[in-house]
Amino acid sequence: MVIRSIKKVIVFFYIFCIISVISCSEDPGGTTCTATGTEPCTCQGQNGLVPGVKACNGNQEYCDCSAAAAGTGEALPTGGGLSPDSAVIIDSGKADGAVAGKAGSIAGGTGGVGGSTPSGGSGGEASGGTPGVDTGVAGSAVPDSGVDTGTPDFTKLKDPGTGPWQEGTPEECKMDPTKFRDTGLSTYAVFRYGKLCHMKGSDTAGQMFSATKTLGGVMAGRAAYVARDVPRAGPGTGPILYDDLGTDWIAVPSYPRRDALITHIMAMVASASPSLDDAALTYRYDTIGAEAINNMIAATEKCIAQVPGVPTNAVAFVQQEIFDKLGMTNSSWPGGMIATGWTANMSDMGRLGTLMLHDGWYNGERLLSQEWVYRMSHPAFESANTSYGHLTWLNHRGNAAGIGGDISSGSNSADGDPCAPAAFWSKYPHPPSEATDCMATVPGASCVQQFDVGVYSAQGLGGQFVVMHPGLDMVIVARNFSGGGGPMGMWEAVRPGVVAMDPKYNGDEAAFCNDYGAGNYAPDLFVPRFKP
Repeated sequence: MVIRSIKKVIVFFYIFCIISVISCSEDPGGTTCTATGTEPCTCQGQNGLVPGVKACNGNQEYCDCSAAAAGTGEALPTGGGLSPDSAVIIDSGKADGAVAGKAGSIAGGTGGVGGSTPSGGSGGEASGGTPGVDTGVAGSAVPDSGVDTGTPDFTKLKDPGTGPWQEGTPEECKMDPTKFRDTGLSTYAVFRYGKLCHMKGSDTAGQMFSATKTLGGVMAGRAAYVARDVPRAGPGTGPILYDDLGTDWIAVPSYPRRDALITHIMAMVASASPSLDDAALTYRYDTIGAEAINNMIAATEKCIAQVPGVPTNAVAFVQQEIFDKLGMTNSSWPGGMIATGWTANMSDMGRLGTLMLHDGWYNGERLLSQEWVYRMSHPAFESANTSYGHLTWLNHRGNAAGIGGDISSGSNSADGDPCAPAAFWSKYPHPPSEATDCMATVPGASCVQQFDVGVYSAQGLGGQFVVMHPGLDMVIVARNFSGGGGPMGMWEAVRPGVVAMDPKYNGDEAAFCNDYGAGNYAPDLFVPRFKP
């Protein structure tokens, strides 16, 4: 009992220190952090205060105590839960397990609010661990159950809610539109820090074509989240999970493999693969959705039929639970297919992009689980295609297939955008994929990134693009884009104006690209990402 009490005291003080760190973050539009790394500060250790120095991460100031002993004679590893880059609050219901993992568990964010809040709370999942049970893994930086990491402060993330977009000044948006190289873009917009920072062209609604597929992923994810408290009483009950059999939710599948999981369907490998062994998975773009992905409408409707108060028809569900909640007043979707059919203007495209950019958080409410967005925005099966997640295109470093890997289509280049971080998982393998690394084919590409902020996008025929940059808290959208490079070309056009007002690089585009493209610079990652 004494040992258990001491352990809980240790965790309490670590939590106190981490909370103190997070609380000093500034508003995105606020003053740039100026800490020099020499000014002293303190963190709370087990037996009192321990010394550190003030440091910066973009515009965030924190007390770096990584080199100091935490009152126990044991030095914490770099960033050991003290830096805002990795700071995650540990679930008190898992205190003993987290302490057993010591600093490794703290840095990795072991546990989550799902463990002590079965309903999921503000940042957790219904699938969390048993309340009050020790689930930490000694010396591990990996959560046991893959739930949302800790209790991140999502109030740091700004969005327009259901009201009109507020226009941001260049200072508020940290970008200078006069420096954009946008002659190839006639109708596009940039949203940053929850504000409309720039718009060129008419904001009229039009067909989004295959960008509808990403909306379909959000639809299924919203269904899974509204059903998070429904008990699982057998196949096809409770929330939809990525590793459920498709046939648990789909009565008459259109794809041939009855052993396909939901993740195989959403990653477009359910139809062309000769087997579902990882090495045999074959990606084939499901253009009109008839092969497999339109089946997610049936899965959505079976899932939401369990939840009182929400429509049981997918079209009405999307209207109430996505369009209305995001204030997407210029959007419509006729149903029948999730491969195409969505109509939207740029303002609505920015809202959907902001929901995903902010890991499913919008207008003070969680609409999607962090894990669902993470799986949409990271490769599902690297052996089949590194440029595709769940119904969403990804920046990558080779081994790409389909539209997202062919520059001639106006989408991503075969080797991805070198001036944007690739969507790599923070750990390998990541079930159900058996990939042991990111499977990059670009010479010199590293699978290791300091920040998990790979760029991802919704892409539709004729240049309908919604591109998310998590590390910059920025969404770029375009309608009928006819310039070269698709999302790459859009970012290339906007980038000079962003770099010109970047507090660290101050117009040095080459240096910015070197760090940002390698995943080693994310000045606007205000909330920790999901940890697989």
